[in-house]
Amino acid sequence: MNIPTNILALFFVLSFLIVFHEGGHFTVAKLFRLPVEVFSIGFGKRIFGFKRKETDYRVSMIPLGGYVKIVGLGPDESDVVSGTEAVAPAVAPRWQRLLVLFAGPGVNLVLALLLTAGALTIGMEVPKYQEEAPVVKHVDAGSPAEKAGVKVDDRIVALSGRPVSTWREVEMDLGLAPRELIRVGLLREGKAIELELRPEPQTKYDIGYTGLNPDLPPIVDRLVPGYPGAKAGLKAGDRIVSVGGRPVSGYYEVVRRVREASARFGDLGPSPIEFVVERPEGRVTIAIVPRKEASSWKIGFAPRTEMVRRSLAPLAALAASWEENVQQTRTTFATVGRLVRGTGSIRQLSGPIDIAKFSGEAARTGLAPLLGLMGILSLQLGILNLLPVPLLDGGQILITLVEAAVRRDFSLKVKERLLQAGFVFLVLLMVTVLAFDVVKNVSF
Repeated sequence: MNIPTNILALFFVLSFLIVFHEGGHFTVAKLFRLPVEVFSIGFGKRIFGFKRKETDYRVSMIPLGGYVKIVGLGPDESDVVSGTEAVAPAVAPRWQRLLVLFAGPGVNLVLALLLTAGALTIGMEVPKYQEEAPVVKHVDAGSPAEKAGVKVDDRIVALSGRPVSTWREVEMDLGLAPRELIRVGLLREGKAIELELRPEPQTKYDIGYTGLNPDLPPIVDRLVPGYPGAKAGLKAGDRIVSVGGRPVSGYYEVVRRVREASARFGDLGPSPIEFVVERPEGRVTIAIVPRKEASSWKIGFAPRTEMVRRSLAPLAALAASWEENVQQTRTTFATVGRLVRGTGSIRQLSGPIDIAKFSGEAARTGLAPLLGLMGILSLQLGILNLLPVPLLDGGQILITLVEAAVRRDFSLKVKERLLQAGFVFLVLLMVTVLAFDVVKNVSF
């Protein structure tokens, strides 16, 4: 049962990131000698805590967030969420208010850099093909890639005008762009060509499916119980060397050979296909009769993805972390842009159930995956809080900048209305994300 560990991992990860975020606001406010009334992990009713000098350090009932209440900063999220009646006006100079507001997201961005670097220093297992050049080794029949005209051995060199050099970049960019028409730059037999491809949404997360596939070894990783492969004696770890008398060097060649052999079945029905597999004790020949599902014939196994350990020296890890965070930032803004344009999918946003599941899986896997996930979440938290939405740091930064431009502060009433509007927007967004979170993860 993984639910308890998922919940514990969620609380640990969120509390860690929130403490550092609010600690950024807190530290800069203290540098400017601004009184801090409350440092809260969570919103709502106070559960427990302690008071030191003028600050009440507390844990509150609703754990999805946190805040610091700084006297002199003006109305903020604590006033709206906690329903504070008497709101203190902003008395700190605007430049101090801006630095205090930037400090929280800024700490999250720095933390993302350090956490990701830590994960890379410890070392992480990553699929080998993801670090390789994106040379297409198989195109699914009837897929968006086939319809677009992509062919085997094409090398993907650009997506929407942006150069790409690894399968990881290709999978991330196309996977997060379902329904969007993407310009794909290819290198085919030394010639540069450009095609247009529209990924189709698949899975409960609306991941963009293209039908583009890398080079995967023909090694059996998992067998589906009750399917022909398991029944005939295929085993996990078998390396397939030939199908139907024809040699194969990759998983998708196995798929193609099975499809070619099954195309000859005709009216007589399925017949055995000869598989030659390599095992520690030598080569073994297995006759497998595939099973028809819809319009395709199935053997019932998944290929093994070869893993490599990515471990770097500290300085190299920092440089790699910088590149990773820049790419993640670009991807995040592209995703937000698609949502604003109406071409994205809210199913790709993760709510507390998803985050709990991912946190639990990372924690059970090891320290490096957990640090890597925390780095991603810290980056997302920093970017989210810089968006120009009232109630978020970015919204308050925008208001302060506008006040500086017009050389006067808005009235408390105007600021309160803006914060309330931002609160309503964020509540609606959170409810929507949570609803999809439940649909994606809970069986009824």
